[in-house]
Amino acid sequence: MQKLVSSLHVVLCFFLLAGCTVTHKESVQHDLSSPQQAPLDGIWKGEFDIGGRGPFDFTAIHLDGKAYAYSERAKAMCVGTVELDGTKYASTYALFVMDGGPFDVAKLTGNVSEQNEIASHFVTINGGDTGAMNLAYDTVYEVPSSLEAVSGAWSYTDRDNLTTEFSIAADGVIQGKDSDSCVYNGQLEVIDPRYNAYRLVMDIRRCSTVDGEYEGVTFLAQDRLSVQVANAKYALFFAFSREP
Repeated sequence: MQKLVSSLHVVLCFFLLAGCTVTHKESVQHDLSSPQQAPLDGIWKGEFDIGGRGPFDFTAIHLDGKAYAYSERAKAMCVGTVELDGTKYASTYALFVMDGGPFDVAKLTGNVSEQNEIASHFVTINGGDTGAMNLAYDTVYEVPSSLEAVSGAWSYTDRDNLTTEFSIAADGVIQGKDSDSCVYNGQLEVIDPRYNAYRLVMDIRRCSTVDGEYEGVTFLAQDRLSVQVANAKYALFFAFSREP
């Protein structure tokens, strides 16, 4: 598996300070014992432009002040924090190349409307790029979650023709491999059975520089399991389809 590496220390420092480092399975279970609904929790979808270029798709999952997001067209992923003060929205993201390393930090500010829409502008700290982002709350978040709903065999082939196969057991244990012989082992947990979001931790081995522990989130929509995991070095995305 070939992945892009970046050495931007300012991005890594933000990533660590924002509380987005790997959490071991035991602490994940502890966090899930008393789920709380934060004001911006949910799945948010929309578009953004940057420097007049776009639009690019954007999907974000907000959970208890943390934010995980991806853009398939822009081939980018984001991990950071999100806050709401009245109707004022603010977010700070570490930006990653999709299936690669960090390259910048973005700060977003805007407003949340009564229609559950977020209108914001952003600036990247190192690149100095500016743009606008508009998101809307997606009611797919209100589909109940369960380990039964996501158990089974899943497969994803990315833009580089790398195929990854996951098997999710009834207890949430993940076992997987890809066509580059990387090995994946992890645990998937229901956060709150009322909502369509799952937390997972993962250990990747036999994968050169990508080896290590990761954490992230996923949700299920129309038999597609959208998995985002990251650590300080890499952010990985999988759009799994259910195997027959």
